[in-house]
Amino acid sequence: MNILVVFASEVEARNFSIPTHSTHTISVLVSGVGSYATLYSLTKYCLQHKPDLIVHAGICGTFTNTPIGTVVQVVSDCFADVGVYEQQGFRTLFDMNLADADLYPFTQGRLVLMSHTVPFLPQVHGVTVNTITSTPLQLSELIRTYNPHIESMEGAAVHYVALQEHIPCIHIRAISNTVGDRNKGHWDIQGAIANLYVALSKVIEKL
Repeated sequence: MNILVVFASEVEARNFSIPTHSTHTISVLVSGVGSYATLYSLTKYCLQHKPDLIVHAGICGTFTNTPIGTVVQVVSDCFADVGVYEQQGFRTLFDMNLADADLYPFTQGRLVLMSHTVPFLPQVHGVTVNTITSTPLQLSELIRTYNPHIESMEGAAVHYVALQEHIPCIHIRAISNTVGDRNKGHWDIQGAIANLYVALSKVIEKL
């Protein structure tokens, strides 16, 4: 099987070693940070190479009390800040009837991945944003609108491309911080990445 592992940044990717004992062909793509970079680079790669499976791996923030360093499987994601802020709050394109929430690849407004379940990881729902959440207003609107578990800047883009290209996809994230907490002393990026690599190697080993 041809497996593509997608990281957003060199920070997340630089120390990942492709398992030498794997029977699969494994390639790595550093897509670039953010939805726009990921949409372009991943679509281009898939059109040129058509992998059998995409594994998206990275770090994220949590909206819950899940401990820093925990690795999770993201089974659904969405483009959380595509819409409009009105006086009554944020409204999505689906709320405004500018898009169909159940028109493929969307399911009730979300991009759902169910082709592969990773039994040793907790399953969560994500939101993808263009601006990292740092204010109480942003935080409360995301929770009110989506009730998410984790936040990233690329997840929904990978889900979107994988679903549109009909390529199975596994999305795993390691929690490095709490959403809204900008005190980097409370973060653990390196610890999260180390845990991510352990889980990623285990996922590949079990394929």
